[in-house]
Amino acid sequence: MLTAKMENGKLIVLTRELQREQLKEWRKTTSYFCPQCNVPVYLKVGDITIPHFAHQKDVSCASFFSEGETKEHLQGKQQLFAFLSEHVEKVELEPFIKMLSQRPDLLVTNGSNSIPIEFQCSTVPVSLIKSRSAGYWSIGMNPIWILHTPAKFKTLPEGVGIFHFSKFHESFFIHTIPEGHVFLTYNPLTERFHYFSSLIHVAGKRYIGIHRSLSSSQQRFPFARPKIPTEVELNQYVTFYLSIRHDFLKSRILLNRRGVNDPFLRMCYELHVRPTELPIWIGLPVPFGDAFVEHDCEWQLALIRYMRLKGIRFRELSDGHVHKFVSGLDGPSDEKKKACMTYRDFLISTGVESFQMDTIIDENYILNLFSVRFLAKSYGN
Repeated sequence: MLTAKMENGKLIVLTRELQREQLKEWRKTTSYFCPQCNVPVYLKVGDITIPHFAHQKDVSCASFFSEGETKEHLQGKQQLFAFLSEHVEKVELEPFIKMLSQRPDLLVTNGSNSIPIEFQCSTVPVSLIKSRSAGYWSIGMNPIWILHTPAKFKTLPEGVGIFHFSKFHESFFIHTIPEGHVFLTYNPLTERFHYFSSLIHVAGKRYIGIHRSLSSSQQRFPFARPKIPTEVELNQYVTFYLSIRHDFLKSRILLNRRGVNDPFLRMCYELHVRPTELPIWIGLPVPFGDAFVEHDCEWQLALIRYMRLKGIRFRELSDGHVHKFVSGLDGPSDEKKKACMTYRDFLISTGVESFQMDTIIDENYILNLFSVRFLAKSYGN
């Protein structure tokens, strides 16, 4: 931990401006105590680790302070504290919020708003992140979670790319309009913020998005919002999307060991179409499609099969039909219903009436779908 009380009750914060030699002198002449449990703590000042306070061995403390914090965590908190001190009215390091018994890494006060900021360096259960956030929300605070930039992302080139995010990473996503899903991380070693924005889920753990980085000297607070994709970048989205779609369809044939027992191949068989010959309008990146874990080709073909079994054309597909379709699927259904209805509306706007239609949809239609998400365009523009 980076904060402690002195005998007179004054709080001391170990900022990075404090010199090690000065801290070594303080250690000889001053006693320090845990701000929460009030037991003595050591001021540790080594040559490698970040100076910090630590409880004596075997001392039990109900504090949410983390003993054995990593160098990156301590360093990151110090750097974020220094950065925020220059941009906000007031910032506290490791303050204790008594009514929640929670201690955020930082607490920003701007006017009447109090904003907890958590810099997460270790992998913890997603349920813990949700419960801590729920605590803040319960008293009217909107927390900001910043993940320590994962090692595999630190050296990635900037620009449009394909990224693999775990469920833990996804728990840090925020959604803004029109930027879409944004994933904010910070690397204390380089003092740079890494943004992964305009994220579109493809299948499994894969997303198409834009990676940008920003030095702390260029950052501001509230944190800068990433730009929406340019027309050039949207064309790159289309290229990546079509490549992934092609690889998905090809792999379902070459790598599948279940044959026609595979649900997707079974649907293709029933509809008398080869997977590699599916029309381009099956497997479209429609808004709300992120609700499905499956590739767009899978859930959209399943919807078409359902419509064929019920004898329904796209113009006849109602909320009730869609509700029955998604109710048989795993997971929350509201976003899935929106995806299905958006898919229906787009196909109607392009002239597709049923699976038998030979309507040609080219890459421009896919580009239009991405534009709908990020450039606030309407279908057909």
